[in-house]
Amino acid sequence: MRANPTIDALPPDEVLFDGVHTRGLLDAPDLRRAPMRTRRDAASYLSPQLAPIQQRVADDAGFWSWLGMYLFAETAPRDPDGVLRLSPLDETFVVHSEESRSYQRRYRHYLWSAWRLQLEHGGYASFLLDERLNSFGDIADRVFSSSRLFNAGGIVQLILTLYTKGGKQKRQFGRAPGGLRHLIRVLDQFERTYDVYGMPCDALLNILPREFDRWKLVQP
Repeated sequence: MRANPTIDALPPDEVLFDGVHTRGLLDAPDLRRAPMRTRRDAASYLSPQLAPIQQRVADDAGFWSWLGMYLFAETAPRDPDGVLRLSPLDETFVVHSEESRSYQRRYRHYLWSAWRLQLEHGGYASFLLDERLNSFGDIADRVFSSSRLFNAGGIVQLILTLYTKGGKQKRQFGRAPGGLRHLIRVLDQFERTYDVYGMPCDALLNILPREFDRWKLVQP
């Protein structure tokens, strides 16, 4: 499909359901294809469907690879003419369980990351949930690039508190003093003294240097 990204390029259903390339899942939910524009759309659809089998499928590479292919048409980015604009990363749709870095890279999987984001951070992650499902801006790229950071609720909330407001990201948040890159460096330094990955957002805000004060107030 990447070599020939036509309007009608889709994974063949016969491979997804032939019983040769796939195996059945006990108590499998009745998943149907549905429009999914944002991460919230995907998470809101998947969360109730997967709730009964959540523990079994959370880390199942085969399940998420199958789901990525099954919902390919609903999640793949396209240009205005409907032609596919596929990421060079297979991980956006499939999880290569045999690769040593598959655990880290699954955060790039459109559906897994949306589902997990709402599960772990749904109460304060509206900015990320309301982005397009297949969009990875600077903030999303940082949050999803590290399993350690993604699983640290206090840091995720801190990033969103400092650099977003009202569903918009603040201007020049990346490189400016006290910006996102600066924050990551500071957290690395703090880790020598504090358990930054286990601290809540409010506690992290209280120990930040003065350079970050402006980001607590600046508007988008």
